Amino acid sequence: MSRTATNLIIGFMDLVNALQPARQRGKTVANLMQTLEGRGARMVETAHGPLRFLTSRGRHVAGATDTFFVNEPETLDWIDAIKPGEVLWDIGAAFGQFALYAGKGGVRVIAFEPKATSYGLLVEHVALNGLGDQITPICLALSDKNGMTGLHLSGLAAGEALNTLVGSKNQFGEVPGGYIQPVYAATMDDALALYGLPAPDHIKLDVDGIEDWILRGGPKTLKGVKSLIIEIEGEMLDHAAQSIDPLLAAAGLVEDTAIRQQGSKRNRLFRRPG
Repeated sequence: MSRTATNLIIGFMDLVNALQPARQRGKTVANLMQTLEGRGARMVETAHGPLRFLTSRGRHVAGATDTFFVNEPETLDWIDAIKPGEVLWDIGAAFGQFALYAGKGGVRVIAFEPKATSYGLLVEHVALNGLGDQITPICLALSDKNGMTGLHLSGLAAGEALNTLVGSKNQFGEVPGGYIQPVYAATMDDALALYGLPAPDHIKLDVDGIEDWILRGGPKTLKGVKSLIIEIEGEMLDHAAQSIDPLLAAAGLVEDTAIRQQGSKRNRLFRRPG
């Protein structure tokens, strides 16, 4: 029945559109698609209030929304413990799932996402949810040095993961063979010093393979961080003790090992003692 109704609606739209001047037809279709996207936004009721997501944008957005509470419950619990007004740097924010949840709870979020399509949807989600005062989306790759580089895209869809910066591999040892998007990269320390950003009280790090690059670029920033949650899986599991743990230990952060067995079991949590 739904396919029949869809075909009837499309047929009616084509008929109405055919009566318009040619220069208006494309605009009409675009306006209709934009309206349908807005009306089809999915509402997720959270502990911080309702959030709206444009799930028609792709399966990655729809899938993450469907599993909002069960995919990474440990990350939601960690966000719940952040005090309103504190600053969270969400590094690898994608389309904004966790940034929106934190912002809705009164947390000040700086959301870094270099992938163009994911960043665009992140901005739309911030606006859609009226969280412009709480969340600052930044289209910037964080790394261990500054300058222009490229992002190997696993696909163009918003929210699609496993992308890698030029010169690196993702957490499964792969380099995507898709389009290489030019991006600007900066270290955490320089992003903080040059761009007037608020220093993070907390950091969420989910970047699919260059976790150690980003941590190497932020020794000063990490010294002021109260807690940091980092997703580690694939080949990164074998290298974390050598490439990640020492950098966090040097910043005075100690792992709360209990979280390793919670929820997704992909995340590790580090806190500052006291």
